[in-house]
Amino acid sequence: MTTTEKTTTPAAALLGFFVVTLDAVIVNVALPAMRADLGGGITGLQWVVDGYTLMFAAFLLSAGALSDRIGAKRAFGLGVGVFAVTSLACGVAPVLPVPVVFRFLQGTAAAMVMPSSMALIAQAYPDPVRRGRAVAAWAMGGAVASSAGPVLGGLLTTASWRWIFLINVPVSLVAAVLLPRSGVLNTSRQLGGALAVAVFGALLAGPSGGDTGMRISLLLAAAMAAVAAFAAVAGLRTRY
Repeated sequence: MTTTEKTTTPAAALLGFFVVTLDAVIVNVALPAMRADLGGGITGLQWVVDGYTLMFAAFLLSAGALSDRIGAKRAFGLGVGVFAVTSLACGVAPVLPVPVVFRFLQGTAAAMVMPSSMALIAQAYPDPVRRGRAVAAWAMGGAVASSAGPVLGGLLTTASWRWIFLINVPVSLVAAVLLPRSGVLNTSRQLGGALAVAVFGALLAGPSGGDTGMRISLLLAAAMAAVAAFAAVAGLRTRY
């Protein structure tokens, strides 16, 4: 691997991790402006935030397996591509249901980017010392995004709430451009994923409106049942 390739690989991984982490925290400050522009109720705005978090958390396990199967480079490229397209769709949305739908897809793309970005670094740096330094830089990108997200979101919202989504497009494109230059090769080596979606979906759906305690109790019970089923499936895979 050349010196340039050793630079572009962590840069692509860092940008990918940065943008998916940023999108988890930057949207909150723009919700009032989105409601004023697009209309809709509190529940719709809640799903703009929770839809991303739900799919991101639920599909991390499956996305890691997909990265192993099709290769980290291909999974990362697919993830940032879908992330850019869905960000653009959210940024030009004419009504509230549009960003709600595309935030679900965006969260799924973010779940693909997260594990594959780490895998890119692991494959590019077989030496433990250099890999540790690259991982530290990668983690710094996520930390900066988490802390700067609300501030950056406030600044962008002063111009237009749409920029909190549109800013993802050039960042994702830069990450995609850097990726082909990296010398990382594709490497190849899910009821569980569906159960994970069920867990997070039940937990997030509970407080989505002024519902009765009975409905919330039923959703909590469904989440607990899904957790038990997930543990059983994981145990069977470990045993056999």
